[in-house]
Amino acid sequence: MAQPPFPCFTWRSQVPIDAKELLQSFLKLRPSSQWVMIADGCAQSNLQLWTAWTCASRRWIRGNSLARSIDAEFLRYLSGTHHVSEAFKRAGIRDNDHIGYVLFLPTASTLGEDQTDCHAIGYDIEDIEIQAASIFSSLELESFEQDFLLSKSGAIRLGMLFDSEQEVLTESALIGHILSSEFTS
Repeated sequence: MAQPPFPCFTWRSQVPIDAKELLQSFLKLRPSSQWVMIADGCAQSNLQLWTAWTCASRRWIRGNSLARSIDAEFLRYLSGTHHVSEAFKRAGIRDNDHIGYVLFLPTASTLGEDQTDCHAIGYDIEDIEIQAASIFSSLELESFEQDFLLSKSGAIRLGMLFDSEQEVLTESALIGHILSSEFTS
C-alpha cells in the first residue's frame, strides 16, 4: 500500500552550525517528541522513513521500545542499531553541517488486537508545514525543497557496510538496514 509523502522538511544554514547549540534550541522549540532533527543524507526515501516510523511506532505502542521517547526509537531504527546512543551519533546533526532535516512523526494506531500492524492517525499536513516553518524561522534556518536521493555516503553514516566500492545502494538495502536493528548490537 502506497504511503503519502513522509512529513520531512529540509533545512539549510548559510553558516556552519554548532550542533549542540542548534539541537538544544530545537529541543526547546519543538512542540513535542514527535519532531526529530536528523543530518543530511539520513533521509533517503519515503519508504525508508515510513519503514523506520512503522517499526518504531509498533514497538512504542506495544510498550517494548528500547528508547524512552518515540523520536529516539525512530532514530534507532533509521540507524539500524539496538543502541540509542549509537543512533544519535549516526543520524544526528554534527558540527559544521549546513543541511539537514526536521521530521514530524505522526501518532500511530494499531489495527487489531495483535498489534502487528499500525497506521498513522490523520494529521493536518498544512498545520505541520506551518509548525516546521515556525521552527526554522526561530532557529534562523532556511527551508528549501530537496528530493530524496539514495546516497552511499549517507547510508554509511547510518551504519551500513558495503563489501566493495562497486556495491550499489538500493532502497531495499536501506529497508534491510532498518530491519537489522532488531538483530544487531
